[in-house]
Parts: sequence; structure tokens; C-alpha cells
Amino acid sequence: METLETYTMMFPNFTADIRRYLRNSRRQDRIYLFFEQGIWALAVYRFGRWAQALKFPLISHLLRLEVFLLFKWIEMTTGISLPASAQIGRGLYVGHFGGIILHSDVVMGENCSIGPGVVIGTRGLGDSGVPVIGDGVYIGTGAKVLGAIRVGNHARVGANSVVIDDVPEGATVVGVPARVQSKPRKEAR
Repeated sequence: METLETYTMMFPNFTADIRRYLRNSRRQDRIYLFFEQGIWALAVYRFGRWAQALKFPLISHLLRLEVFLLFKWIEMTTGISLPASAQIGRGLYVGHFGGIILHSDVVMGENCSIGPGVVIGTRGLGDSGVPVIGDGVYIGTGAKVLGAIRVGNHARVGANSVVIDDVPEGATVVGVPARVQSKPRKEAR
């Protein structure tokens, strides 16, 4: 994943996000996408990444102000906080409304899914380390992923788990603190 996505990646990444929503939906009509709060938050996030990548300082600063206002509006109306400085791969699926907070330095791979009430960030108390989330990771409702840890590709974090240690690729973790519930599959998908 690039450190800062270029403006040419905004639309392909957002298109991949929309495809994830369409695959995860049983509804046949696409009009429902306009009512998905996760799509709203992702649109503002992708726009913010694009504004950061612009090489024209004046335009970039004006757009960043607009992004900040849109970000705050999304944060207040949907309860979803996806800061533009976070590095999120294409195909993110935000399952439901509210309580979703990502630290501004989080790195997340492609095709991840996060449920409502998920917090991904530092442990607090002066700890500045943030998680690095692999590709295809599922983070269940109410889970907290905290500190300078790695969550391996295709891992699954159970609902209401508190993850403070590394998670192996393909493993499922549950509990407070989270422990490996099932061993990594031989072939992580």
C-alpha cells in the first residue's frame, strides 16, 4: 500500500468499496447505497486522501478545509470516524451505523470489514503505537484493537473482543483480552 494514495486512485478505491457493499447486500436495487452511512464516511475519507495528495498547495489547503468540515459532519451524523490520514486499502466494508473510531495513524489492508462500535487505536496513557491490520480482516461488533500490534491477513476478531497482542494470519481471536480461539487455517483465503 502506498504511503499517500495519488489522486488517480480515489475513484478506483471508492469503486472497490462500493463493490464490497453490493456483494454483502441481499438487495438487488442499488439505490439503497445512498442510505448507507458507511458509504458516506468512505466517500469523505477517499476525497480527503485525494485532497492530501494534490500538488497544488492553495487548492489542497482549501480542499482540506472542506474535507475537515465534511469529516466532522459525517462523524456527528453517523458516528463513524475515518480520518483522511489513516491508510485504508480499497474495499473497506463498514457494516452498520455508529461508534466506529479509527486512529489517524492506523494502517489497514484491502477488503476488510468492521462492525459497529469498533475502535482501532492506541492503548492511551502516552502510548503512541497503533495497529497494522492485514488484508481481508473481519473485526466484529464492539471489538477494540489497541496498541502497536499486527493483525494478520484474513484474521477474524470476535465481537466485543479486546485485542492487545499480535494476531496470527488466518486466526480467530475472542475475549477480553482476546485469545486465539481457532488456529490459523493452513491456507488463509
